[in-house]
Amino acid sequence: MGIQGSFHLLAMAHTALWPGNAGVVPWNGQSDGDYVYRAIPCSGNAPVNNLSSNLPSYNSLIAGSRSPASTRSHPFRFTVSNGHLDGAIDLTVCQLAPGPCEDGLDDAQRDRIHVRFEAQASRGDAVAEVTFSGRFVIAGGSGRYEQLSGEGTIQGSFFRLPRSDDPTDQGSSVMLRDVQYVLVGTFTDPAFAT
Repeated sequence: MGIQGSFHLLAMAHTALWPGNAGVVPWNGQSDGDYVYRAIPCSGNAPVNNLSSNLPSYNSLIAGSRSPASTRSHPFRFTVSNGHLDGAIDLTVCQLAPGPCEDGLDDAQRDRIHVRFEAQASRGDAVAEVTFSGRFVIAGGSGRYEQLSGEGTIQGSFFRLPRSDDPTDQGSSVMLRDVQYVLVGTFTDPAFAT
């Protein structure tokens, strides 16, 4: 039968427990290189991510679903070269409804949506914030999202939530340990059936 439509997504990811966490690498907003941010597990309470998008539910058309659905960026990774970001987001679908999951399922077993993006970063006068904007494509996924495709715009910012225990929060050496981003676009899934 298939389905197509438009969607939006608002999500956050962080570099929790850095530098002791080898799974994350924050960006300082200036240097070239490879960087990784990661949201907390689906079992954790993440207010923004708990009601992030109408994409996983296909605008509540999947039986038993309800938008906005709960997702996590596991991970949000990108390479920077002269202010150009080339990245990928593995979007874990926690559940087809809002809220954290308490079903005992490991996040690695949950369905995922694969997003690839390119964006340009812009650093204004603020030391502790860098904005970015560009384009993304949906490149399939796992489980019910294997044949999902789509495209649209990505916008967001890297910034720094206050952390009293982190000595890197000084002058121009501030590590931008958090990211918030928005996807707005269209999707198609030829395999969808009610």
